[in-house]
Amino acid sequence: MSDEKVLNEAFGRSMIARGRLEKIAALKGAFAVKIAREKKDPLYTKMIRFKKAYKLTKKQLITKYGMKGLMAARQAAANFGNEKK
Repeated sequence: MSDEKVLNEAFGRSMIARGRLEKIAALKGAFAVKIAREKKDPLYTKMIRFKKAYKLTKKQLITKYGMKGLMAARQAAANFGNEKK
């Protein structure tokens, strides 16, 4: 798959149509995390710690490659809808 196709797909729809089972699965995860937070579960603390590390690493990558990413995003936005099928 070409990089251009990936960018066009990434720029496309942001909403996902979910069925009943998908909604229940998503809610199951959300409520499990909520209950873990309320019970002060050590696994929740671990999850949050790694989430913060992930966000920090992502921020560093954006700092390093931000301009190239911005140029690619602008190009994808300009070409959105103009792709040949």
